[in-house]
Amino acid sequence: MIKKDIKGELAFAGSLLVLGLVVLFDTKNMLVPPGSGTIGPQVFPYLVSGLVLLVSLGIFVEIFRGNLGQPEGTEFGDIVDKTDYKSLLLVAGAMATYPLLIERAGFVVASTVAFFGVSYAFGAKNAPKNLLISVIFSLIVYLSFTIGLNVNLPSGILGGI
Repeated sequence: MIKKDIKGELAFAGSLLVLGLVVLFDTKNMLVPPGSGTIGPQVFPYLVSGLVLLVSLGIFVEIFRGNLGQPEGTEFGDIVDKTDYKSLLLVAGAMATYPLLIERAGFVVASTVAFFGVSYAFGAKNAPKNLLISVIFSLIVYLSFTIGLNVNLPSGILGGI
């Protein structure tokens, strides 16, 4: 019988194993253009999948040896608080709005909503200040990419400005 304490760690190690196998499978089935030489586009994904598989297997070994992870900022014997599902759902909701808004409203609006939502979920109290910081940060990133790096980001409703 698996102890309740290690179910989460086994789920994490299993997720890494599945991720490594998916990357390995996708890399194997990748269409490689002729003439890509000996070092082609498959080398890096093979390295990443191999590393992820090795790490996941190492984690499995450590779990079954009894070397369980310790939550960040705690010491042995401390009581670990339960997951704050309200904050988790607020962050997930803020992140879920991003792909819905990015093409319709544009990068600046979508990023502002995401940044503000995450800051609110993490307990920021001053809403006007957080909104202002979110807008400024979104504009800095947008202008850095569009002007500085010449990468087109969706302008959305701010397209004419």
